[in-house]
Amino acid sequence: MLKIAEYTKRGKELKKRALSALKDSGVDFSVNRDEDKIKLVFAGQYSAGKSSIIKMLTGRSDIDVGAGITTQETHSYEWNGLIVIDTPGIGTEIRIDHDEISYQAINAADMLVFVVTNELFDSHLAEHFRKLAIEKDKAGEMILVINKMERTSEGNTTTQQDVIREDLRNVLKPYTPEQLNLCFLDAESYLETIDEDDPEIIHELTARSGYSNFIDTLNRFVSEKSLSSKLTTELYMLDEQLEKAIEALKPQSIDVDIDALEENYLQQRHVLIDARIRLQQEVKDIFTDAGSRIRELGLDSANLLSEGCKQNEVEFELEKYVRQADDTMDKAQQDATQVIEARLTEMGKKLDSIENSEFTKELKTRLTGKFDGLPENVKKALGSTIPGLQKLGEVVTGNAYKAGVAGGLSLSSFSGSNIHNIVLKAGHAIGYKFKPWQAIKITKGVAVAGRVLGIVGVGLSVFMQIKEDADADRISADLKKNRQVIRSQFNTAANEFEDFGRRYIEDNVVNSLAPSISDLDEKIYEIRETRSNRSVACRNFEKLQRECQKLIQSIHSM
Repeated sequence: MLKIAEYTKRGKELKKRALSALKDSGVDFSVNRDEDKIKLVFAGQYSAGKSSIIKMLTGRSDIDVGAGITTQETHSYEWNGLIVIDTPGIGTEIRIDHDEISYQAINAADMLVFVVTNELFDSHLAEHFRKLAIEKDKAGEMILVINKMERTSEGNTTTQQDVIREDLRNVLKPYTPEQLNLCFLDAESYLETIDEDDPEIIHELTARSGYSNFIDTLNRFVSEKSLSSKLTTELYMLDEQLEKAIEALKPQSIDVDIDALEENYLQQRHVLIDARIRLQQEVKDIFTDAGSRIRELGLDSANLLSEGCKQNEVEFELEKYVRQADDTMDKAQQDATQVIEARLTEMGKKLDSIENSEFTKELKTRLTGKFDGLPENVKKALGSTIPGLQKLGEVVTGNAYKAGVAGGLSLSSFSGSNIHNIVLKAGHAIGYKFKPWQAIKITKGVAVAGRVLGIVGVGLSVFMQIKEDADADRISADLKKNRQVIRSQFNTAANEFEDFGRRYIEDNVVNSLAPSISDLDEKIYEIRETRSNRSVACRNFEKLQRECQKLIQSIHSM
């Protein structure tokens, strides 16, 4: 099953139960945010089987499939919390209005599945595909599906797929089939399994359909684009509201020091959560701004190619734009490192302030003195911070501070992921200079009558073979294609750099802080378990919050 659909379904069910519990307790709270729902849009050739693929993916029985133009207008289906959108075919002269209808949905897509048949692209469809991939910069958000593979001479086999893949290379330039997450399907074969009882036939039809590879491709796409982060927005809001409800309902312990210990851990958790939120947004902005700048450079580079332009001048200027793009990526990575180091240093100082406050020092002294008499859950919450065990000492960007006090009880711990290690990891990741195009090398083109008729490099394709007597229209058309090639190269670099940024944030911000937050969640849970006089509502909220926190962890580990 599509993982993001599974997690969305679990989140939807959890939110329903939590909101019902909050409402029963008199709390008015809503987390229905449609803008955070992931939109999966199917577009492409008419009668290519888009509706059949959606039916295969979702298992919904209310989706019409059949010959001819089945989908006359956009249809939206909610499936496990995702919004799946079926659009009319594009690139047909039968219904020109379908193109506009489809493009409206495509513009809002988080994931775009572009579907063609085994007969591939005609000139009209190819033009629409290039408009989407290059002009609308959707190449990085696209999965290209070749459907109806059973109509080919050898069916949906590896041999036939290789033949089609090679046929596609010229059509897809400047992109490659691999860049566009190419999938081969025969959705009709899968739909035949619905009414089939024989397990062997079901297995054969499923294998023939290409279903498993399609799901794997979708899961990989979700992971690379970090779309799972959209699922956690509502869950974080829900977690915060459940915490407020628990605070309002929880009774005091028979020991005020246990209450104080819980408050201490809650303060630490707040510091970590706040640092994570701020870091995610700040680092995301750095990579997004860099991506936008690279795309602007691509537009400026493409505009160098115009009627009457000189080859040597274009090549010289284009090299300058390439260097500017490289510099933009290098600076963004340096800025991200500096922001992470600065925010983690601030976080460390805040935790240090909590740890070394007079209140905490007195609390540690009291807890140490009566450790043997504490409830087992509280001892478990203190865990590795009990006296006699090794204390944690961290260094953040050259500034030293201790998580505890020498010879005493430490209440700050980082569950194997201390701040120093986080910064080291960030520095190591940034040490790799991310250059998706590996520095384009411009080679000489062919100049005719002062016009540049070819610019080629790594990842750039030559579109023209122009003779001296070529007419002005041909030259103009070929210059246009070259502009598209250059622009798409910069767009691809920007897309890949932003993907790198999303993975960087997940690795160096979310996942690095997650063990510490999870550790504190466990400690807080163990402390609350010592209070046997909690109300039924309070226990229910605690259970829901724990489930919410674990679901967030699962989503981030996708």
